[in-house]
Amino acid sequence: MKNRCEGCGAKIQTTDPNKVGYISSDVYLKNPDNFLCERCFNLTHYNQQKEVQIDEKKFYENIKKISQTSALIVYVVDGFDLEGTFLDNLSDLFPNNKIIMLVNKFDLFLSSTKPQKIYHYLKSMLEDKNIHVSSLMIVSSKKKNDLIRIYNEIIRLQNFNEDVYFFGMTNVGKSSLIKEMIKVACAKDSKLTISNLPSTTLDIIKIPFIKGTYLYDMPGIINKNQFTYYLEKNSLDKVLPKKFIKPKTFQLNVNQTIFIGGFAYFNFLDGEKISFVANFSNDIVIHRTKIENADSFLENHLDDILKIPSKEEIEKLGELKRLKFIINDKKDICLSGLGFATIHGKGVIEVVTYEPIKVTLRDALL
Repeated sequence: MKNRCEGCGAKIQTTDPNKVGYISSDVYLKNPDNFLCERCFNLTHYNQQKEVQIDEKKFYENIKKISQTSALIVYVVDGFDLEGTFLDNLSDLFPNNKIIMLVNKFDLFLSSTKPQKIYHYLKSMLEDKNIHVSSLMIVSSKKKNDLIRIYNEIIRLQNFNEDVYFFGMTNVGKSSLIKEMIKVACAKDSKLTISNLPSTTLDIIKIPFIKGTYLYDMPGIINKNQFTYYLEKNSLDKVLPKKFIKPKTFQLNVNQTIFIGGFAYFNFLDGEKISFVANFSNDIVIHRTKIENADSFLENHLDDILKIPSKEEIEKLGELKRLKFIINDKKDICLSGLGFATIHGKGVIEVVTYEPIKVTLRDALL
């Protein structure tokens, strides 16, 4: 009889429906070797969520144990949220392990996007932060060739005798990559629960691999500086894109504002006419207005025009903050967990968004 859920890795218990790993004793006894906990079953079949928390102390104890082995680490980041899903302390967590870095979700970019640009940007970021990886790959869990490349790279670096741990923040697509890679390369399926909710994987999930080794799907690290941390299921479905993002281009004059849903707005305070390209989910409303109307517009049109986030989610996000950026030439301003705006021109941009959210200025990626 198995004692862990095949979907999220949680240890099974039959006593408390409000705690992690619950399954009714009747369901468990009917099929004790093939089951999902109640939470994973409802996520998979009814798209119903149940909020849970990961034991962070146990999580970092596990990382310490892994770092003392020769295991191979597959570190996954979100290609559309690089700064929001990149861990500056990666080398501290795994100082002696070989690391494959996968930049996932390349399918969200237009087909004309060159993967080399993202590759060189990440390569430079790794060098600046003095982080060494054995391999850096730009991939998509939806591309068969990419899944085969990942599998072959794991085999090359694993040497057929080391376990493999998939590691990264929530919503970077670790479980999807594992599930699809196993299906394509090993001709079998896994029962990992795939969802856009934070903390879908609750404990380390052990999956038989090759030559007596295992793949492990680790719980995603929660980042409270990302928008996704504060959103409910309906909003997450709109914010986290499932197909390529269509950039929306605007020509901005001084004293104009661009709204990114109700998540943030960009005020063009000073400078010459600029080009503003919004790279956010196609379901997020992008709206242009005048600076003098911006504050009242956010207050009066959240429900009917901007639509998301909801008032309940805004309460969690808290107070607004204002950040000014001086733009010279072509830059990206990134909103963690949401996407980025590419600004081409010269001037002063003020970003108004919520206090916890990480906002980053970088050289234009595209």
